[in-house]
Amino acid sequence: MRLVLALAVALGFGLLAGCTEEAGRFGGSESGSRLFAQNCAACHGADGRAEGGVAAGLEQAPADLTLIAERNGGRFPADDVLAKIHGYGGPGHFGDMPDFADLEAGGTVMWETQNGQKIATPSALVALVSYLEGLQR
Repeated sequence: MRLVLALAVALGFGLLAGCTEEAGRFGGSESGSRLFAQNCAACHGADGRAEGGVAAGLEQAPADLTLIAERNGGRFPADDVLAKIHGYGGPGHFGDMPDFADLEAGGTVMWETQNGQKIATPSALVALVSYLEGLQR
């Protein structure tokens, strides 16, 4: 009986460790920061203020990502930000924004929209949106 209980506890901790690893991979501000640095900083700047190294060469100037909430009456429009990053609206809809399909590799989580709809969403995108929300000034 003790052996069965010990195995169950060990298996439970092993499963929890796997969940924590996946959550840490795309679910926290550290991973959002890493994803931002890898995918956004070249254009939007390391601090999100539209001063990235390649910004001057773009047809359309990148947005200052620290003012998203300010431009929306003080409310961070997470659903809209997610849609812009993910490219909902068709190819070329957001000018020079690249295709972020590679961010879909880390699995999905359920994103609940402002109107209560639940959508399976790449966990990397959720981490990135959470990071952007934290950049607001």
